[in-house]
Amino acid sequence: MAILNVASNNRPSIFIGSSSEGLEVARAVKSNFDKEADVDIWDENLFALNKSNLENLINRASFYDFAIIILTPDDEALIRGNNEIIPRDNVLFELGLFLGAIGVNRTFYIAEESVKILTDFKGLTNTTYRGRDNLVAAVGNSCNTIRREMEVAEKLYRFSLLPSTSLAIGYYKNFLEKVSDAFTHIDEFEVLEKNSKGDIINKQIVQVKNRFPSITILLPQKLSDLQPAILKRRTSTLKQITVNTSFRPFPFYIEGDIDEDNVNFFDIPTTLLSSLETVNKIFSQDFLVRDNNLDRIQRREISNFEKTIRILVPDNIENELIKFDTLN
Repeated sequence: MAILNVASNNRPSIFIGSSSEGLEVARAVKSNFDKEADVDIWDENLFALNKSNLENLINRASFYDFAIIILTPDDEALIRGNNEIIPRDNVLFELGLFLGAIGVNRTFYIAEESVKILTDFKGLTNTTYRGRDNLVAAVGNSCNTIRREMEVAEKLYRFSLLPSTSLAIGYYKNFLEKVSDAFTHIDEFEVLEKNSKGDIINKQIVQVKNRFPSITILLPQKLSDLQPAILKRRTSTLKQITVNTSFRPFPFYIEGDIDEDNVNFFDIPTTLLSSLETVNKIFSQDFLVRDNNLDRIQRREISNFEKTIRILVPDNIENELIKFDTLN
């Protein structure tokens, strides 16, 4: 098993919602983000034909990293004695749905300048555009504003219906922190060598030479790679160590000769397997088998797990001690 120097890399996904009348504006917004994200517009065969619109939208609302809703002047309404130009009611519903599913930091709207905006939505990141022939240019400033807000959101914890953020916090607090602390005062640890069947064939007590060892976190390419039977085959040739702490013993893997001064410890975060179980509970199977949706959700969970740990770990420690690579 090679330890690579490439961590997980996942393009963000963006949903763009609009009315039928606003589709050209939606396509102009998509063209502003296409090179840096996976962008889907609501009319691009995203919805299962045999499912209700509400069920389709609920699946989609939990699926995307960001949502941009286009508010165009579609209808007229009498509001407190004034005639107002308002967006289509189902588009406003979509805006509220994504707000509840992925939050105010990841849901945005772009409104044509004549549209009346609901008071409750004025606290959101919102921009306006003026209609003209070149719609790509017309929405360019709005997209740049949203792009800056997306960059900020990517530096924050992301809590959603899916559990990768909480799993990463627990992994950091209950594993990485405690092991790092243990190495500052323990004098030895145990090495367990196993055969291809997983049976222990040798035990060895090793003296601690480095109080601040490097810990490499091997991230799976798919969550299913963390299933016990698959993982056992992939780690059958590796040595396992046990680091005893006042909290509990912690297992690691090592590759190479334990007698070397700079042994690289690495761990595989099997806790992420819980994400796969959650995905299968939240999303319908019909949704998961469409357009590689399951693969996209898995990549997002793995990427978010890594990103959350990077947020938690101080930069000076992360660069020296905590590293991320790919499980092959």
